[in-house]
Amino acid sequence: MGMADLRFDFQKLSPAERAELAIELWDSLSDDSINPDLTDAERSELVRRVEAARANPEAGAPWDEVRQRIRDAANPRR
Repeated sequence: MGMADLRFDFQKLSPAERAELAIELWDSLSDDSINPDLTDAERSELVRRVEAARANPEAGAPWDEVRQRIRDAANPRR
């Protein structure tokens, strides 16, 4: 299936539907076969963020919680 087969007017979707689609697309990128080439600056930033997370593990939130907050915000009537 090519990109032309997937194109449609996203504006016809509700904000909640677009948020859900964005989440599903993002989750699909977690495939281990995806290994983007990083610049030195990107690699340094990732190292900095990992070190910051290790230094203060309570500062963040698990992805499942963040994703649920996004879904709840996109569709508050659930």
